[in-house]
Amino acid sequence: MDTRLLIAVILSLAAVFAYQELVLKRLYPPKEQTAQTETKSVSPEAEASPAPAALPPPAMPSTALAPASTDHAPVRVIEVETEAFAAKFTTHGGRLLSLKLKKFRETAQPDSPLLELVTRAPGGRWPLGLVAQTRHGTLDDANVNYQTDAPDRISLHDLEKGRITFTASVSGLKLVKTVDLSGSGYVFNLDAAVTGAPGEVRAVGLDMSQPLNAHAGYYDIPEIQALVNHKTAVDAEKALRKGVQPLKGEITYAGFGDRYFLSVFLPVSPRQGTVEMNYNGSEATAAVMLAARPVDGTMRVSTQVYMGPKNLTTLEEVNPALSRAIDFGWTGILALAFLRALKLFHYIAPNWGVDIILLTVAIRVAFLPMSIKSQRSMMRLQRLQPQVERMREKFKDDRDRLNREMVDLYKRNHVNPLGGCLPMLLQLPIFIGLYEALLNAVELRHAPFVGWITDLSAPECLRVPFIPKLPFLPCGGIPVLVLLMGISTYFQQKMTPQPPDPSQRQMMMLMPLVFTIMFLNFPAGLTLYYFCSNALGIAQQYVLNREFKQLSPANA
Repeated sequence: MDTRLLIAVILSLAAVFAYQELVLKRLYPPKEQTAQTETKSVSPEAEASPAPAALPPPAMPSTALAPASTDHAPVRVIEVETEAFAAKFTTHGGRLLSLKLKKFRETAQPDSPLLELVTRAPGGRWPLGLVAQTRHGTLDDANVNYQTDAPDRISLHDLEKGRITFTASVSGLKLVKTVDLSGSGYVFNLDAAVTGAPGEVRAVGLDMSQPLNAHAGYYDIPEIQALVNHKTAVDAEKALRKGVQPLKGEITYAGFGDRYFLSVFLPVSPRQGTVEMNYNGSEATAAVMLAARPVDGTMRVSTQVYMGPKNLTTLEEVNPALSRAIDFGWTGILALAFLRALKLFHYIAPNWGVDIILLTVAIRVAFLPMSIKSQRSMMRLQRLQPQVERMREKFKDDRDRLNREMVDLYKRNHVNPLGGCLPMLLQLPIFIGLYEALLNAVELRHAPFVGWITDLSAPECLRVPFIPKLPFLPCGGIPVLVLLMGISTYFQQKMTPQPPDPSQRQMMMLMPLVFTIMFLNFPAGLTLYYFCSNALGIAQQYVLNREFKQLSPANA
């Protein structure tokens, strides 16, 4: 029985390792860095110039109306600055050229540029496009030159409001796009109206596009995210290449999200519609076609647009359902509890590394009774091993008699042979829940701890100039925290009662090496948690070992 439980533990750990190193890498192969750089490097001159011919929206009819505007006014760029972001809108297509978050940067370096949420592939589409289905085909406003009386620069603070209204006339249709902005928060409103002859306009939609290039973070890869009919849908590049069926029904949100940030539509009126998704090899498109009813020949749709961090509190303030965009996996309930506890500790100590230590102590205290019971059971079981060995030798030819005698021995000494192993298996969901919480917490992104640990969301490594970058290491240097975690795992394993079987003992002593290799590319926050947990476990085991030394040997 002990051997099978040991194998189960090892297989569980191997599953975690395989999930990170094999499954995720196969599903999300890293992109070339040059492609990512090319996507994000757009000069201001290129932003203000007319965009190339737009890519067709997904799943639209092949017939398209010529998007030529009768107006030849020069292209204007309207700059908007709020407390949360700095954005640029262009009259060419009424699109969003740039949106930089003021509280987040591209890298952990202090002089790193502000994080840009608007990216596109060369020749691709800018977000906030308007698509109208008419009797004569599909109208896309990518090359429509709008007019606006908005000033070139809008600066908003606190509760101040601002508005940009784009108007154009195309092929007998009047197009109006209105952007309502606020001085605070990551949400703005977008209203689109298309007016034509009665029965001319049949459907109106909005779209946004984005390349699916991997970011520099740990498995930080954009994907299409949506919540339709209260069911979440997440489609990565692999699924989009094969083709994804449209989602029909009540749309709560739809757009793009990566590990830490979200860019989505939240339809207000109407909310019923279709989310259509497409991938053309360089970028993905998410189009929200809303089932609006025409009034006097005008079809109007309204939506909120959220472009900001996947901060749990911020998302819930916008819409409680928006928190489902944070993917915590199958341990979502545990991960949410740990994340809320972590944020609570941050009010006590404004350092996320210290908060992880406090969370570790809290978890250890919460599971202390179960942990002590488990360790005492293992130590009692170890004291009975000499008698068990004698029984095995005495009844080696009578297995049934051996099992009966062992069960009777355990009953006399009040020992449960499973008492020491089952709590270990119960801790696996705790480990995975903490992993998901620490991995998806945007608060840990670029959060420093001490010294060389400047980003708790990235693998930890102390750079040493003369040490080259080795395989499996995130940099040329020494993973100090990982090594400390491995050493502490070894000492904890050494102090814990060992199984009688020599082969089992050897396998258990290999676990520190396995954990060290696994954690080389794990986020530093998770490594910090496990190291602190080991340190507390060593102290607890030391006290229990002294307690058992003072007790009399088990009855023969």
